Amino acid sequence: MLRSRVLMAVALLALSACGDSDSQSPEEPGHVEPPGDNQPDHRPNVAGTYDVTGTMSIVLNGQTDVSSILDVVRIEAPARNPGRVQIHLGGMDCGAGIRATMTGETTFSVNEGECPLPPEAGCTSSFRINGGSGTHPMNGALQLGLRGQLEVRCGTQSASAPVSIDVSGSRTGQALPDTRAQVLILGADLATTVRQFADDIRP
Repeated sequence: MLRSRVLMAVALLALSACGDSDSQSPEEPGHVEPPGDNQPDHRPNVAGTYDVTGTMSIVLNGQTDVSSILDVVRIEAPARNPGRVQIHLGGMDCGAGIRATMTGETTFSVNEGECPLPPEAGCTSSFRINGGSGTHPMNGALQLGLRGQLEVRCGTQSASAPVSIDVSGSRTGQALPDTRAQVLILGADLATTVRQFADDIRP
């Protein structure tokens, strides 16, 4: 009989302890909301295909060469990677896409990616993206900035130079006042401009 009472008392103490831990309010200090399926998915705010214009620049021998860009950027939201998006640059081959992470409802941070160019005259080239950011405000234009290195190797010789891309534009089929005037700029597509820059730094 005594043993039964002791076991019952231990069980009641255990239940009481569990109840105390469950009663912690989400607003209490130290509470961290666990990531998971309950978090809102903001990727549809930035996903889509965009007609963009802007500039691509490269630094050679201390001088900055700037070219106008007119192309298409596509942003995908992969089903198996919540919070991640993949960026595709026009006709450039960037594999599965340049990886980026959502940082807000309409903002994302670019992680990294690589866009190799077709071999030419015994040389191989690649545009390596190592950072950047983007935003697509509600009723506004996509703003995308990428930073990286253009690397060229010809036999045993190699050369590289920093490259940056800054473009903006609306989803395909839409016309926004802040991008329509820029369409008048005669710019080359991204792939053509990267190849021209690769020729400039070829060792």
